[in-house]
Amino acid sequence: KRSATCNYLSSNCYKMDVVKRAFSHLKKIEVDIGEDMKSLHNVIEESLEEPEFKVQATAVVIFLCTLYVLRVLIRSRIKMLSGKHIVDLPALNTAILIKEVFLAYLGAALLEPVLTVAGMTDLNAPTVLLECLTFGSICWWIWLVTDAFDCGNVTQQFKYSCELRDEALKDTDKYSWIHIKNASSVRAEERDDLNGNLKIDVALWFMLSCIISAWLPGAVTHADAIHAYAIVLMWSIMHHFCFQATHWGTGYFLSFFFPSSSLLPLEYCLPLMDVADFVENLDTVENYRNFVKDRTGAELIVYS
Repeated sequence: KRSATCNYLSSNCYKMDVVKRAFSHLKKIEVDIGEDMKSLHNVIEESLEEPEFKVQATAVVIFLCTLYVLRVLIRSRIKMLSGKHIVDLPALNTAILIKEVFLAYLGAALLEPVLTVAGMTDLNAPTVLLECLTFGSICWWIWLVTDAFDCGNVTQQFKYSCELRDEALKDTDKYSWIHIKNASSVRAEERDDLNGNLKIDVALWFMLSCIISAWLPGAVTHADAIHAYAIVLMWSIMHHFCFQATHWGTGYFLSFFFPSSSLLPLEYCLPLMDVADFVENLDTVENYRNFVKDRTGAELIVYS
C-alpha cells in the first residue's frame, strides 16, 4: 500500500510540474507577443510621422476623392441605359478568353504578399500594410472578375420570373413553397447596380493608388507595386474587349476607371453565348431580350 501511495503521489507531482512548466511557457509567450506588438506599434507610429509617407497618403486621398466625385457626377447615366445596345459575340468570346488568363495570373499572385510579409526580417509598416492590402485586393479582383463572367443569377431570374412564375400562379396552393421576388423591386435593384457599384470600382482605384504612391518619394517603391502594374495592364486589355463586346451608356475613358460599368452588363450578354443549352431558337432569344429590356431598359442587338 505504501508503494502504491508513493507511486500515486509521485505521478501527481510529475503532472503538477508539467502543468506549472506549461503555464510558465505560456506566460513567456504572452510577454513576447506583447513586446512584439508594442514594437510594431512604435514602428507604425514612426513611419506615419515620416514626411514622405504623408505626401503619398495625401496624394492617394486626393486621387480617390476625385474619382469618387466623378462617380457621383456620372450616376445620371442610368437614364442612358434605355435604348439599343450592341452585343458583339465574337468580341465577348475574346473577353472570356482574356478573363481566363487574368484569373490565372491573380491565382499565381495571391501567395506572394503572404510570402513577402512572412520573409521580412525587419518590420516596415508601410510595406506590411501595402502587402496586406494587395492580398485583399487580389482576392477582391478574383471575386469580381469571376462574378462578372458568371450569368447564373441572370438565367435563374429569367427562368423563374418568366417561365415558372405563370405556372406557379395557376395553382398557388400546390406551389406555395416557392416565393419569387416582385419584378419591380428586382428591376430597381438591377438598375441601381448597373448605375455603378462602388465595391467593384474600389478594387481598381486601390491598384491605381499603389502606382501613384510608387512614383512619389516614400516607403512604397515600384517593386512593392509590381502586382498593381500587372493587374492594371491586364484590366486595360480586358476592358478593351469588354467595351467592344457591349457598353451601356458610358464612354471608353470613364468605363476604364469605373469597372462596374463595363463588367456588370456582361452577365446579361453571356447567356446568348450558350447555344448548347440556353439558346434553343429565336423565340427563346426574343423572350430573353424582352426580359433584359424589362429589367434594365436595354434593348440588345446581337451581332454574331
